[in-house]
Amino acid sequence: MRRGKGDLHRERRYRPDYMKAALFITVQDWLMKSGYVEKVKSGFNLPGYSQTSRFALTEKGALELEAEGWGFSDFKVDRGRETIRLKDAQDRLCGYDDTPETDAMRRKLDQINAKLEATEIETSHPLTIHDKRPDYKGKKVRLYRVFIRGRFGFGGRFYGGWWQNIHKNARPNIMIDRRHTVEADYSGFNPAVLLAEVGQPIPEDPYSSIVGSNAPDKLRDHAKATLAAFLNAKSGKTEEPRNFDSAQWGMTAADFRQKVLHAFPMVPAMLGTGKGVKLQRLESDLAEAIMLHFVRQGHAILPIHDAFIVQAHLEQELVQVMKDTFKARLGQVPHVKVTPSYALR
Repeated sequence: MRRGKGDLHRERRYRPDYMKAALFITVQDWLMKSGYVEKVKSGFNLPGYSQTSRFALTEKGALELEAEGWGFSDFKVDRGRETIRLKDAQDRLCGYDDTPETDAMRRKLDQINAKLEATEIETSHPLTIHDKRPDYKGKKVRLYRVFIRGRFGFGGRFYGGWWQNIHKNARPNIMIDRRHTVEADYSGFNPAVLLAEVGQPIPEDPYSSIVGSNAPDKLRDHAKATLAAFLNAKSGKTEEPRNFDSAQWGMTAADFRQKVLHAFPMVPAMLGTGKGVKLQRLESDLAEAIMLHFVRQGHAILPIHDAFIVQAHLEQELVQVMKDTFKARLGQVPHVKVTPSYALR
């Protein structure tokens, strides 16, 4: 078929864009298959809400650029400076109107971040691929708080620090301003709070009322996961404990669930109420107070939800501040477990 000048004009006008799109897809697929870029979030298009796919340069991709004196972090895209973030019921970031409360939280977090950004936070040995979790994206230190389900009464945990995205057994290698560190965490934060709220004493291991003292780690992990699932269940039901070996433990998973409820009789009334995410808000508020105590004295402190890392000489002060902060809010003294750096063992 013969084409006129108009057809040729249209071909010249549209064909380049079509070819560019095809070329982009081909290059994108090759870069991903070769391990130079990775998809960090898939796109979608829903009525009234859409999001484009998001890609990030991998460490392998950064190395291929062969830029002398530049590291992987130099190629990272800042994902936003907003430190107080709210997600809706579908786990999507959403807007909100500032209040005196959000303004105050932002100012406090600015103080914490200023200290972190002025501090040298490294490890005594280079991190390996086995040390990093899948969500490790370079050594970022700027923290932000995330509230969930569209309410500032839910969640509020601190995220963003690279030390949160490495495996637990790598954290004792962390050094703050070239000094060795210790990590302290509340022993069984959720059950400790539940006991404190009803005025009961908190045992050294708050999960012991479920599994007894000196229980195997695996059984204790089942207790921790099952209690958390009950507290976070929207319907009041849970499938935890998963992969439960009835023969090994001498009971069924259903029996174990009843054991958890028997140990914490206040839990059935909390099912489906969002108690778990309310506990996250409490946990994060305590974390904020603990961090501010040290930052205002000129000390950096690294949060990992209900655990904290400080320089080793601050160990006793950290333990005491954690206990005092918990008691001031809940009227009971919790137990705090300390893990020293490998160099101090």
